[in-house]
Amino acid sequence: MLRTDSAYLPEPIRQAMLTLPAGVCGDAPWQGRLAALTPTRPGQPLPLLLFMHGSSGLNEQTLAFQRWASDTLGIAALAPDSFARRKRPRYQSPAPVEQYEAVHALRQEEIAMLLAALPRLPWVDSQRLALAGSSEGGVAAARWRGQEFAGRIIYGWSCEDNYFVEKADNGFNADCPLLNLLSDADPFFGRDSQYNRGRQVDGDSQRALAGMPKARLVLLPNAPHTLYNLPEARMQATAFLRGLFA
Repeated sequence: MLRTDSAYLPEPIRQAMLTLPAGVCGDAPWQGRLAALTPTRPGQPLPLLLFMHGSSGLNEQTLAFQRWASDTLGIAALAPDSFARRKRPRYQSPAPVEQYEAVHALRQEEIAMLLAALPRLPWVDSQRLALAGSSEGGVAAARWRGQEFAGRIIYGWSCEDNYFVEKADNGFNADCPLLNLLSDADPFFGRDSQYNRGRQVDGDSQRALAGMPKARLVLLPNAPHTLYNLPEARMQATAFLRGLFA
């Protein structure tokens, strides 16, 4: 019987939004807070996509993305709730870089929290993990220095020095499978963004991903900043994740 021992997990993980495919908690897919999970059917541990939400927190776009991932790929999708922290700092761009970096440090902690929680999540196949993030969450996914994840998807973050970070400080290594999906005119991190005025930026990750044979940058024309639910983005992510979890 699958179960989750969540009573002693940190709040960002206890209050994480979880989506499971049909057959784990009944005939229909299941979505809810991790703390509410009470699976009723036995089964094999599932691959897990850890998704780091952006600065707006968990919202309908995030939930739709998780439902898509579980329905399409038959995997678990978990998004820690960064705002479940007490007195979690917030910012309004443009802000001093120290404010951004204080939040980036918290987002790194949330990845570590999830990895530490895996022994309490027996329905997760800890050998088949993928890390994804969007915008602020994309910084977290890019900076993580561990080797626990089979691959990473970074949405809406250019992996380069710009107004949002003291420096990019990417944590992925040269052989990391990585998919970076960006708008070709991102309003925050693009070359012509108002926030990057006076800075020498490319607005993409070409230089950051140079020399990485398993990495790919995809620029989506005229796309919004939050783009992970666009049909092209989903198509790219489907192929990437199927390759990881084959």
